[in-house]
Amino acid sequence: MIRKKSNLLFFQIGQRFMMRRMFQTMKVNLTTIQEPCMVVVNHSSFYDSLVLFELFKRGYLPSNIVAGMSAEGLKKFPLFKGIGTFPISKPIKVSEIKQMYALAKTNTITLFPQGVEEHQEKRPLTIQPGMDKIISKFPQHGILYISIYYSYTDGLKGEVACRMDYQPASERTSIQEGMTHYLDCLKAQVIAKEEEGFVRLW
Repeated sequence: MIRKKSNLLFFQIGQRFMMRRMFQTMKVNLTTIQEPCMVVVNHSSFYDSLVLFELFKRGYLPSNIVAGMSAEGLKKFPLFKGIGTFPISKPIKVSEIKQMYALAKTNTITLFPQGVEEHQEKRPLTIQPGMDKIISKFPQHGILYISIYYSYTDGLKGEVACRMDYQPASERTSIQEGMTHYLDCLKAQVIAKEEEGFVRLW
């Protein structure tokens, strides 16, 4: 997939401005990533993709990463085009599935299985129909779960906490089970103000 330098530049400028304006701090708990893998991210805010981009530009994610984004969202925010995104309709089209399979041969695929933004406290997490089936087509891939949790404490700006957990192909669970477990673990760490193992990005 071709990334346009102009799109990346404009996106990075806007991303940095918005993240620093809205959040006083961002911290991440990193893990060792083995490839090939697929990346799965929970979806509770518009800022999720900006958090993901922050991890990418700091070199915490594979350089060949591409992300699925709702076809409607790509129309609404065209700047995302040309930075490594591909469309996913609801329901997903056969042509989009074929494109995803083709991309997975040379790229690390990133998916937001919820498909829409849901409150981060909602349980059970909604998983779009067919997501587990799509991921099952890549049995040799491990799963990198990226959990994102937003909170507000003693400042006007919010705080972002992010956790990365890798499941080898031999230990894969259902997407809903994995996402819920790791997101709840991150929530507990945030509430307990646990800093050990986290890298503060700003």
